[in-house]
This record gives sequence, C-alpha cells and structure tokens, in this order.
Amino acid sequence: MASAALRFTFYILFLGTMVLLVTWEARRQPGEVLFNENSILESLQAILLFLTAASAYLAGHINESDTPLASLLVGIASIAAIREFDFALDRYVFDGAWQALALLVAILTFALAWHHRKELKEAVLSFLSRPSFGVMASGALTVLVFSRLMGRQVLWKAVMHEEYIRSVKNAVEESCELLGYSLIFFGTLELLHEAFLSRKKARQTRSEQTSQATNPDKASPYLRKNSELHV
Repeated sequence: MASAALRFTFYILFLGTMVLLVTWEARRQPGEVLFNENSILESLQAILLFLTAASAYLAGHINESDTPLASLLVGIASIAAIREFDFALDRYVFDGAWQALALLVAILTFALAWHHRKELKEAVLSFLSRPSFGVMASGALTVLVFSRLMGRQVLWKAVMHEEYIRSVKNAVEESCELLGYSLIFFGTLELLHEAFLSRKKARQTRSEQTSQATNPDKASPYLRKNSELHV
C-alpha cells in the first residue's frame, strides 16, 4: 500500500513538473517559434522515450521471463525517439537519416523478436493481464490517436476562426503527446515494479524450498505426513 501511494505521488509530481517546464517555455519564447522542433517540449518527449527504453531494459534484466517483451519495448521506444530527432538528423547528418536509422532499429528489433517468438508470445500474454499494460496502452492511445485528432488544423480553425494561431494548435497537440509519453513511461515503471516483485517472490520460494530440504522438521505437516507414508 505504501509503495503504491509513493508511486502515485511521484507520478503527480512528475506531471506537475512537465507542465511547469512547458509553461516556462511558453513565457520565454516568442509566439512564432513556440513549440517548434528545437523546443523544450520536444526535448522532454525524447527524454521520456529514453527513460522508457532504459526502464524496459532494466525490467527485462531483472525478470528474465520478460526479456523478450522488454527487448521489443526498447526497440519501439528507440524508433519513436529517432522520430523525435528527425529534424536534427536530417539537418546535421543527411536528408533521410532518421528514416534509415529507424529502419535499421526496426529490422534488428523484428529479427530479435522473431528469434525469441515463442518466449515473446508467452511474455506478451502475461503482460496483457497486468496493470502495467493498461497504463502503457493508455499512453499509446493518447500519442497515436488522441493527440493526432486534437492537433488537426480544421478543429482549431473552427475554434478560433480568423484569429487562428498555429502555436496554439502545436501547444495542445504536443502537450497531449507529452502526456501520452509520460503514461507510457509510467507503464514501464510499473513493469519494472512488477519485475522486482517477481524476483522477490522467486527468491522467497527458493529460500523456502532450501529451508525445507535442509530442515525436514520445519516442513509443513502435510509434507511430513506424506514422507512418513512413503517410508
């Protein structure tokens, strides 16, 4: 209970910090360049994707049964992060650099997933029944569906009419995207928490089995009774 309350408090403070940073940027940047490709908001999205990949990797390292799933999540987060840096990659590397890099990561991710497809299927089926999946799925829907729908020009032109300001549309769309990435990050943190719990449970089980093997007198009455019957 205390752990859940602590995580919930962290999520509230985290989201509050995101909003404060976006507000700070809105106050210091002129309207015509507000929330562009070099904005703090875009950087926050990239940082969240990096944290998501790192958390997923750590979860897979702690709980080996989740390793195939974690590898898939790391690959997807990496591709999304590359997409967020499309402007910089195309400008400072070469035109189309982000597509080439994203394709390379996608191929490696698919190859790894195919190689461990049996284990991945079991991990995904287990993941679908966990709380972390619900949080992560909510974030994915926010990024892929809700933010796109809220960022349509036709919507904001209908709202503001002749006073349409593109930076307002960008602010809403990118903020919704930031919320979605935050939820995905929270989902990987919940996955990481589940990995710690799974490892703790496995250690307790091994400890009990070892204790019963070395101290038969401490075994359960049922096990002692069966042992006596076999004798």
